[in-house]
Amino acid sequence: MKKNYLNTIFIEVFEFINNKLKSKPQQKHNFNNMFKNLILTLLSLLIISCASGDNNQMAESIINNTENKIILLEIPNELSYLSDDEEYGNFEIPVPEITEDIYSNALISAYIQRTYDDDRPNRWSQLPQVFINSESSTSAYLSFGEGFIRISFQSNQSVLGLFERFSSRVLKLVIVN
Repeated sequence: MKKNYLNTIFIEVFEFINNKLKSKPQQKHNFNNMFKNLILTLLSLLIISCASGDNNQMAESIINNTENKIILLEIPNELSYLSDDEEYGNFEIPVPEITEDIYSNALISAYIQRTYDDDRPNRWSQLPQVFINSESSTSAYLSFGEGFIRISFQSNQSVLGLFERFSSRVLKLVIVN
């Protein structure tokens, strides 16, 4: 029943296409764009139907074998290291949850909490963070090892301004293993 229904739809679509291809050049161009969108939509639906559902063992395996952890950490008030020219600095935080298995096999993302006293909504911003203006460029990024994380800051001037914006905020680690 389902197969016959799909065949009918495809036959009607291709008859419609054949009739449109015989039309005027402008209509043909508009139709070609519409046809491309239709094909992309059908392909998207096909892919989505393959990736979900009760009988999809791959999707079940991914969901059931995943161990997600969320860890909230307070960013320290001082850098662990600052270069003499102040163009590089970092801090490290012990994270015992990063085991050898997590270090070797997991994905770790970091987010900095952004809070405001005005009407803007609080939010999480994912690292790396890159700040570029006409005078300088500064970035902050995550690296990790077994038992710790390191947030590094780099700038073509000084990292101290960016670190001040980060200090005493909350850092969220998301571990997907």
